[in-house]
Amino acid sequence: MSFIETFITLLTAGIVGSLFGSFINVIAIRAHENRALTGRSQCMYCKKNLHPRHLVPIFSWLLQRGKCALCGEPISIQYPLVELSASLFAVISVARHLPDEAWFSAGFEFFFATVLLIFLITDLRWMELPLELMVNTGIVFALWHMILRSLAGESTLFILWSHALGCGLIASFFLFQYIVSQRRWIGSGDIWLGAVLGAVLGWPLVGIGIYMAYVLGGAVALGLLLAKKIKPGMRVPFAPALVAGAIFALWWGQDVLTWLSNAIS
Repeated sequence: MSFIETFITLLTAGIVGSLFGSFINVIAIRAHENRALTGRSQCMYCKKNLHPRHLVPIFSWLLQRGKCALCGEPISIQYPLVELSASLFAVISVARHLPDEAWFSAGFEFFFATVLLIFLITDLRWMELPLELMVNTGIVFALWHMILRSLAGESTLFILWSHALGCGLIASFFLFQYIVSQRRWIGSGDIWLGAVLGAVLGWPLVGIGIYMAYVLGGAVALGLLLAKKIKPGMRVPFAPALVAGAIFALWWGQDVLTWLSNAIS
Protein backbone atom coordinates (compact mmCIF):
# COMPACT_ATOMS: atom_id res chain seq x y z
CA MET A 1 0.00 0.00 0.00
CA SER A 2 1.17 3.52 -0.76
CA PHE A 3 1.52 6.18 1.92
CA ILE A 4 -1.72 7.87 0.79
CA GLU A 5 -3.63 4.58 0.84
CA THR A 6 -2.29 3.75 4.30
CA PHE A 7 -3.17 7.21 5.60
CA ILE A 8 -6.73 7.03 4.25
CA THR A 9 -7.18 3.52 5.64
CA LEU A 10 -6.02 4.53 9.12
CA LEU A 11 -8.03 7.77 9.02
CA THR A 12 -11.16 5.82 8.08
CA ALA A 13 -10.44 3.34 10.88
CA GLY A 14 -10.11 6.19 13.37
CA ILE A 15 -13.42 7.75 12.32
CA VAL A 16 -15.28 4.43 12.43
CA GLY A 17 -13.67 3.69 15.79
CA SER A 18 -14.85 6.98 17.29
CA LEU A 19 -18.40 6.29 16.09
CA PHE A 20 -18.33 2.88 17.72
CA GLY A 21 -16.90 4.47 20.87
CA SER A 22 -19.92 6.76 21.00
CA PHE A 23 -22.14 3.68 20.87
CA ILE A 24 -20.11 2.11 23.69
CA ASN A 25 -20.95 5.11 25.88
CA VAL A 26 -24.63 4.54 25.15
CA ILE A 27 -24.43 0.83 25.99
CA ALA A 28 -22.58 1.44 29.27
CA ILE A 29 -25.01 4.09 30.52
CA ARG A 30 -28.16 2.28 29.43
CA ALA A 31 -26.88 -0.99 30.93
CA HIS A 32 -26.49 0.86 34.24
CA GLU A 33 -29.95 2.40 33.93
CA ASN A 34 -31.43 -0.90 32.71
CA ARG A 35 -32.82 0.83 29.61
CA ALA A 36 -33.26 -0.48 26.07
CA LEU A 37 -30.74 0.55 23.43
CA THR A 38 -33.49 1.87 21.19
CA GLY A 39 -34.68 5.47 21.41
CA ARG A 40 -33.14 8.90 20.94
CA SER A 41 -30.14 10.06 22.93
CA GLN A 42 -31.03 12.55 25.64
CA CYS A 43 -29.25 14.96 27.94
CA MET A 44 -28.88 13.31 31.36
CA TYR A 45 -30.01 16.54 33.05
CA CYS A 46 -32.77 18.21 31.03
CA LYS A 47 -33.88 14.95 29.31
CA LYS A 48 -34.30 16.74 25.97
CA ASN A 49 -33.54 14.83 22.77
CA LEU A 50 -30.11 15.60 21.34
CA HIS A 51 -29.69 16.55 17.69
CA PRO A 52 -27.14 14.83 15.39
CA ARG A 53 -24.86 17.88 15.58
CA HIS A 54 -24.63 17.37 19.33
CA LEU A 55 -23.49 13.76 18.89
CA VAL A 56 -20.43 14.04 16.65
CA PRO A 57 -17.76 12.00 18.45
CA ILE A 58 -15.09 14.06 20.26
CA PHE A 59 -15.75 17.28 18.32
CA SER A 60 -19.22 18.02 19.70
CA TRP A 61 -17.88 17.85 23.26
CA LEU A 62 -14.98 20.17 22.37
CA LEU A 63 -17.12 22.68 20.44
CA GLN A 64 -19.68 22.77 23.25
CA ARG A 65 -16.86 23.16 25.79
CA GLY A 66 -17.96 20.11 27.68
CA LYS A 67 -21.52 21.37 28.26
CA CYS A 68 -24.96 20.41 27.01
CA ALA A 69 -25.95 22.71 24.15
CA LEU A 70 -29.57 22.70 25.35
CA CYS A 71 -29.31 23.34 29.09
CA GLY A 72 -25.66 24.22 29.71
CA GLU A 73 -25.04 21.47 32.29
CA PRO A 74 -21.56 19.87 32.21
CA ILE A 75 -21.08 16.70 30.15
CA SER A 76 -18.74 14.08 31.60
CA ILE A 77 -15.30 13.88 30.02
CA GLN A 78 -15.99 10.15 29.84
CA TYR A 79 -17.68 10.68 26.46
CA PRO A 80 -14.75 12.10 24.45
CA LEU A 81 -12.21 9.91 26.26
CA VAL A 82 -14.05 6.71 25.34
CA GLU A 83 -14.57 7.91 21.76
CA LEU A 84 -10.89 8.82 21.46
CA SER A 85 -9.82 5.50 23.00
CA ALA A 86 -12.00 3.55 20.55
CA SER A 87 -10.58 5.60 17.69
CA LEU A 88 -7.02 4.77 18.78
CA PHE A 89 -7.93 1.10 19.22
CA ALA A 90 -9.22 1.01 15.64
CA VAL A 91 -6.07 2.64 14.25
CA ILE A 92 -3.77 0.32 16.22
CA SER A 93 -5.74 -2.81 15.29
CA VAL A 94 -5.74 -1.95 11.58
CA ALA A 95 -2.12 -0.78 11.56
CA ARG A 96 -1.01 -4.07 13.11
CA HIS A 97 -2.41 -5.96 10.14
CA LEU A 98 -1.14 -3.80 7.30
CA PRO A 99 -0.20 -4.50 4.55
CA ASP A 100 -1.58 -8.06 4.95
CA GLU A 101 -5.13 -6.68 5.29
CA ALA A 102 -6.14 -9.42 7.74
CA TRP A 103 -9.39 -7.62 8.53
CA PHE A 104 -10.94 -10.58 10.38
CA SER A 105 -8.09 -10.49 12.91
CA ALA A 106 -8.07 -6.68 13.05
CA GLY A 107 -11.82 -6.69 13.66
CA PHE A 108 -11.47 -9.14 16.54
CA GLU A 109 -8.80 -7.00 18.23
CA PHE A 110 -10.69 -3.74 17.76
CA PHE A 111 -14.14 -4.91 18.80
CA PHE A 112 -12.92 -6.91 21.78
CA ALA A 113 -10.72 -4.09 23.11
CA THR A 114 -13.48 -1.53 22.60
CA VAL A 115 -16.28 -3.61 24.13
CA LEU A 116 -14.10 -4.04 27.24
CA LEU A 117 -14.46 -0.29 27.75
CA ILE A 118 -18.08 -0.92 28.78
CA PHE A 119 -16.91 -2.80 31.86
CA LEU A 120 -14.23 -0.21 32.61
CA ILE A 121 -16.89 2.52 32.60
CA THR A 122 -19.49 0.71 34.69
CA ASP A 123 -17.00 -0.42 37.33
CA LEU A 124 -15.20 2.91 37.52
CA ARG A 125 -18.36 5.02 37.74
CA TRP A 126 -20.81 2.78 39.60
CA MET A 127 -18.71 -0.19 40.82
CA GLU A 128 -20.93 -2.65 38.98
CA LEU A 129 -20.39 -5.13 36.16
CA PRO A 130 -23.33 -6.22 33.93
CA LEU A 131 -23.24 -10.03 34.19
CA GLU A 132 -25.37 -10.92 31.17
CA LEU A 133 -23.41 -8.58 28.92
CA MET A 134 -20.09 -10.00 30.16
CA VAL A 135 -21.18 -13.59 29.51
CA ASN A 136 -22.46 -12.78 26.01
CA THR A 137 -19.22 -10.93 25.28
CA GLY A 138 -17.23 -13.94 26.43
CA ILE A 139 -19.14 -16.38 24.21
CA VAL A 140 -18.93 -14.25 21.06
CA PHE A 141 -15.27 -13.30 21.31
CA ALA A 142 -14.08 -16.68 22.58
CA LEU A 143 -15.60 -18.31 19.48
CA TRP A 144 -14.13 -15.58 17.25
CA HIS A 145 -10.64 -16.06 18.70
CA MET A 146 -10.87 -19.86 18.45
CA ILE A 147 -11.81 -19.57 14.77
CA LEU A 148 -8.82 -17.29 14.17
CA ARG A 149 -6.49 -19.76 15.88
CA SER A 150 -7.95 -22.63 13.89
CA LEU A 151 -7.42 -20.75 10.63
CA ALA A 152 -3.81 -20.17 11.70
CA GLY A 153 -3.28 -23.93 11.82
CA GLU A 154 -3.53 -24.75 15.54
CA SER A 155 -5.17 -28.05 16.46
CA THR A 156 -8.78 -27.96 17.63
CA LEU A 157 -8.03 -29.94 20.78
CA PHE A 158 -5.21 -27.60 21.80
CA ILE A 159 -7.39 -24.53 21.18
CA LEU A 160 -10.27 -25.89 23.27
CA TRP A 161 -7.90 -26.87 26.08
CA SER A 162 -6.21 -23.45 26.03
CA HIS A 163 -9.46 -21.50 26.35
CA ALA A 164 -11.04 -23.85 28.90
CA LEU A 165 -7.87 -23.77 31.02
CA GLY A 166 -7.66 -19.97 30.83
CA CYS A 167 -11.27 -19.57 31.92
CA GLY A 168 -11.02 -22.13 34.72
CA LEU A 169 -7.69 -20.99 36.13
CA ILE A 170 -8.51 -17.30 36.33
CA ALA A 171 -12.01 -17.89 37.70
CA SER A 172 -10.58 -20.22 40.38
CA PHE A 173 -7.78 -17.78 41.23
CA PHE A 174 -10.21 -14.91 41.72
CA LEU A 175 -12.73 -17.08 43.56
CA PHE A 176 -10.01 -18.12 46.01
CA GLN A 177 -9.21 -14.46 46.74
CA TYR A 178 -12.91 -13.67 47.06
CA ILE A 179 -13.42 -16.39 49.69
CA VAL A 180 -10.18 -15.87 51.64
CA SER A 181 -10.61 -12.09 51.85
CA GLN A 182 -14.35 -12.32 52.55
CA ARG A 183 -15.04 -10.04 49.55
CA ARG A 184 -12.54 -7.38 50.61
CA TRP A 185 -9.94 -7.95 47.89
CA ILE A 186 -12.15 -8.65 44.93
CA GLY A 187 -15.83 -8.54 43.95
CA SER A 188 -18.01 -11.24 42.44
CA GLY A 189 -18.19 -9.29 39.18
CA ASP A 190 -14.39 -9.44 38.91
CA ILE A 191 -14.57 -13.25 39.06
CA TRP A 192 -16.92 -13.28 36.08
CA LEU A 193 -14.83 -10.75 34.17
CA GLY A 194 -11.68 -12.79 34.85
CA ALA A 195 -13.44 -15.91 33.57
CA VAL A 196 -14.51 -14.05 30.42
CA LEU A 197 -10.98 -12.81 29.75
CA GLY A 198 -9.63 -16.33 30.25
CA ALA A 199 -12.22 -17.78 27.89
CA VAL A 200 -11.48 -15.21 25.19
CA LEU A 201 -7.68 -14.94 25.40
CA GLY A 202 -6.91 -18.51 26.40
CA TRP A 203 -3.94 -19.77 28.39
CA PRO A 204 -1.14 -18.67 28.67
CA LEU A 205 -2.05 -15.34 27.03
CA VAL A 206 -4.52 -14.45 29.77
CA GLY A 207 -1.78 -15.06 32.34
CA ILE A 208 0.17 -12.14 30.85
CA GLY A 209 -2.98 -10.01 31.00
CA ILE A 210 -3.67 -10.79 34.67
CA TYR A 211 -0.04 -10.16 35.60
CA MET A 212 -0.14 -6.76 33.90
CA ALA A 213 -3.49 -6.00 35.56
CA TYR A 214 -1.94 -6.45 39.01
CA VAL A 215 1.14 -4.42 38.06
CA LEU A 216 -0.91 -1.54 36.67
CA GLY A 217 -3.60 -1.75 39.36
CA GLY A 218 -0.99 -1.85 42.12
CA ALA A 219 0.86 1.16 40.69
CA VAL A 220 -2.35 3.20 40.43
CA ALA A 221 -3.47 2.21 43.94
CA LEU A 222 -0.08 3.15 45.36
CA GLY A 223 -0.23 6.52 43.59
CA LEU A 224 -3.71 7.18 44.98
CA LEU A 225 -2.55 6.24 48.47
CA LEU A 226 0.45 8.57 48.27
CA ALA A 227 -1.80 11.35 46.95
CA LYS A 228 -4.22 10.61 49.82
CA LYS A 229 -7.09 10.09 47.38
CA ILE A 230 -7.89 6.76 49.02
CA LYS A 231 -7.29 5.26 52.45
CA PRO A 232 -5.72 1.87 53.29
CA GLY A 233 -8.31 -0.89 52.98
CA MET A 234 -10.63 1.17 50.77
CA ARG A 235 -12.17 -0.71 47.84
CA VAL A 236 -10.77 0.32 44.45
CA PRO A 237 -12.45 -0.75 41.17
CA PHE A 238 -10.38 -3.56 39.65
CA ALA A 239 -12.08 -3.91 36.25
CA PRO A 240 -10.13 -0.97 34.72
CA ALA A 241 -6.86 -2.75 35.54
CA LEU A 242 -8.21 -6.03 34.16
CA VAL A 243 -9.27 -4.30 30.96
CA ALA A 244 -5.86 -2.62 30.56
CA GLY A 245 -4.06 -5.90 31.20
CA ALA A 246 -6.27 -7.77 28.72
CA ILE A 247 -5.65 -5.19 25.99
CA PHE A 248 -1.91 -5.38 26.65
CA ALA A 249 -2.04 -9.17 26.33
CA LEU A 250 -4.18 -8.92 23.20
CA TRP A 251 -1.59 -6.84 21.35
CA TRP A 252 1.75 -7.63 22.98
CA GLY A 253 1.20 -10.80 25.00
CA GLN A 254 2.52 -13.08 22.26
CA ASP A 255 5.70 -10.98 22.06
CA VAL A 256 6.16 -11.38 25.83
CA LEU A 257 5.65 -15.15 25.58
CA THR A 258 8.20 -15.35 22.76
CA TRP A 259 10.71 -13.36 24.80
CA LEU A 260 10.15 -15.59 27.84
CA SER A 261 10.57 -18.70 25.71
CA ASN A 262 13.87 -17.42 24.30
CA ALA A 263 15.07 -16.35 27.74
CA ILE A 264 14.36 -19.76 29.26
CA SER A 265 15.78 -21.83 26.41
